[in-house]
Amino acid sequence: MAGWMGDGGKGDQQDAINQQYEYNNKMYSYNWAETQANYAYQQENIAIQKINEQALRNFQNQTNFNGWLNRENIRMYEYGKDVEAYNASVDSYETQLDYNDIAYDIALNDANRVYQDQLIGFGFQNQDLLMKYHEGGEQASLDTKGLSNKLSQAKALSGLQMRETKLNKESFQAEKAMEDAGLRETLAAGKAEAAFKSQEARVGYLGKEGQQRNLGQAGRSAAKSVQALLASYGANQAAMADSISRADSRYMLDKRKISESLVNNAKMTNIKIDQIGNNLLNTKMDAQHQQDQIGLKFSQLKDRTDFNRLQLQQSMISSGEQHEANKTKLSMDKYQQDLNAAANLMPRPDAPPQEITPLGIPQTTYQDPRAPVAGPEPEKAINTVQSPTMFQNMMQIASVAAGVYTGFKP
Repeated sequence: MAGWMGDGGKGDQQDAINQQYEYNNKMYSYNWAETQANYAYQQENIAIQKINEQALRNFQNQTNFNGWLNRENIRMYEYGKDVEAYNASVDSYETQLDYNDIAYDIALNDANRVYQDQLIGFGFQNQDLLMKYHEGGEQASLDTKGLSNKLSQAKALSGLQMRETKLNKESFQAEKAMEDAGLRETLAAGKAEAAFKSQEARVGYLGKEGQQRNLGQAGRSAAKSVQALLASYGANQAAMADSISRADSRYMLDKRKISESLVNNAKMTNIKIDQIGNNLLNTKMDAQHQQDQIGLKFSQLKDRTDFNRLQLQQSMISSGEQHEANKTKLSMDKYQQDLNAAANLMPRPDAPPQEITPLGIPQTTYQDPRAPVAGPEPEKAINTVQSPTMFQNMMQIASVAAGVYTGFKP
């Protein structure tokens, strides 16, 4: 009772301080545990990175070594192939010498046969020159006859083309004359139709005007109606006049086109006639030029035949000298082939130096995480609430007693 009466407020604050202190201790323990767990997690993460980096380094070191080992195997394989190639070149050299001996004998026999063929060929060439000379004379005579026929055909064709050109001109003029007549008929019909429509419109206007006046209207209304009819009639007359004017303009334009077409056709006809004459003249000049060429070719053929026969005689002399030179060359060629075979002999191969083994990849240096440091522990707060005096306690007791008495009063 005394504690309840004299220490109420201070006790409540003390309970709150104790609870806060207990909560601070729990949070301090929790944060410290989380800090240590995070530190352990970072250490584990670095350890995993080291394991992965070591595995990758081992893989790369093994890959580099495997590459070096493959290159070493290729080096030894290529060296073995070089040895095989060298042995093959020695065998090829000996075989080539034997082949050169056989080839020399065959080539010498071929040279003798070629020389005999040349002598025979010279005889045939001489006969061929004489045959071509006689054939050239016959061809020149035939070509001259062909030129005469070509010139006669050109003259006949020129006459036919002249007749065709004149007939085309006359046909075109007749066609344009018919077009001109058709245009005149169309214009006359259009004007007649317009005159008929104009007369019809005038009759209609007069009838409508009479009807309007018979309606009995007077004053401004009647005048307006008559003016409206008159305006409509005037507009129709103006449209008909414009239509006739346009028809006249179109007729004049079409007639001008016909006139220009006739003039242009006359000019083109004259050009065509000039072209026909020029073509015939060109044909004659070409025929004369070709005749001159035929005579020149035959004259050149005779000179060339005489010159070629002289060449054949000199060629026969030169062929004999060349045959002797060919035999000497065959001997030199055999000697050169023997030298080439010796030059193709491969040098004895040596094994290339071994490649340096690959170096290991250096290890990566990692920095460990900083160890956690515990902060200051929480402290309990101080109760600043003061205890009540004796008089305050007595007044509080009296107040409570009065309340109890009041509650039990009948």
